[in-house]
Amino acid sequence: MKNSININKEIWNEKHDWEKNGDEWDGQAIKCKLDYEYWKQSLYQNLIHSNIRKNDTVLEIGAGHGRWSVFLAKSATTLILVDLSPNCIDFCRNLFVNRSNTIFVINDGKTLEGVKDASVDFIWSFDTFVHIEKYVINSYMREIFRVLKPGGRAVIHHSGRNHFFRWLGFMRHFGNPGNRFYRTISMCRTNDTDGWRSNISKKMVRNLALKNGLAIIDQLQYWNEKEKIGVPRFNDYITFLQK
Repeated sequence: MKNSININKEIWNEKHDWEKNGDEWDGQAIKCKLDYEYWKQSLYQNLIHSNIRKNDTVLEIGAGHGRWSVFLAKSATTLILVDLSPNCIDFCRNLFVNRSNTIFVINDGKTLEGVKDASVDFIWSFDTFVHIEKYVINSYMREIFRVLKPGGRAVIHHSGRNHFFRWLGFMRHFGNPGNRFYRTISMCRTNDTDGWRSNISKKMVRNLALKNGLAIIDQLQYWNEKEKIGVPRFNDYITFLQK
């Protein structure tokens, strides 16, 4: 399986060099024709700051080297950082060594084991669900429902391949020509990589969330339509959920 849990763990725990601790992923800002720091601050203001309330317990799925965790920590009373990579969690422990009320969880790549039922106000995940398969997303949706408090919210960044052509996803396993063909019909892209995106559509994420009892508040590609600030590269989307 192209985006399996084991492959994800191998990449993010061992192979990726984390040269800029996550800030190496500036492609969305470039696609929006914006300065990276401006794009990043816009994301923080519109997707993180506006969703965290006083005294909230906040959980991040796929903390990596804390690119977004440092923003979450500005507002969260209790911060729970989850990652399947032990090396990433070790990095975050050092990053937040002086911050109290921070919990670090090395998980199995598909559950939030160790996090209590109905204990979290807000869940955040960026640049993680774009790399995981359907069965893993389904498992996480079930877990998100379990750990969120009634009325709790989640913001999830994920792939947005063309739903109708998903059945041709097997073409990704036929080397560069097959991947290029599938990228063209599922992302309408001919001159870029596919960002190692999993074979997931916006509709699929919606269906998996609803199946697991979560309400869909919104699904969008741009959080600022006027300035066209969002995640258009690779045709990604952001889904807003509520329990």
